[in-house]
Amino acid sequence: FERMNARMTTVLVATALLVGSCNWAENKTKQALNKGGEFAGSAATEVIEGVTTGVERTWKVDVEFSSELQAHGLQLGRTQVVGDEQGRDNRLVVYLSTDKGLRDTLSAIALDKDLLEMGRTTLVVDAPPNSGDHYVLQFQERTDLERKSRVVIR
Repeated sequence: FERMNARMTTVLVATALLVGSCNWAENKTKQALNKGGEFAGSAATEVIEGVTTGVERTWKVDVEFSSELQAHGLQLGRTQVVGDEQGRDNRLVVYLSTDKGLRDTLSAIALDKDLLEMGRTTLVVDAPPNSGDHYVLQFQERTDLERKSRVVIR
């Protein structure tokens, strides 16, 4: 009977050690996986941000002002091509700011990568001094503000 108690005690102690070491191994494995997951997640995020930045540079539309508008102090901020309801990229959102103020109807000409005209529109600007706002240049339905195109505002 004493031998049986000694064996049972040994089995119970061995089982307890085995369970304890399994929990320790499980926790260490979880920690390693979590660290690896954090690294993989941050690496994937950096890759996605890099791809996004590259695409933004590739599909960027250059916007320039006439010398008259530049002399008047009109400044360009962020620009963004936006599709219409049919998915055509014929809208350009521009952020314009001015220290002097501007109240005028401007014209904008869209040029393709070969500098061929592909669309025109007008833009009514009513900007008080020291102001800035977003404006939408809505080009014709067939105007596709493709990569490496240019818009001249005068």
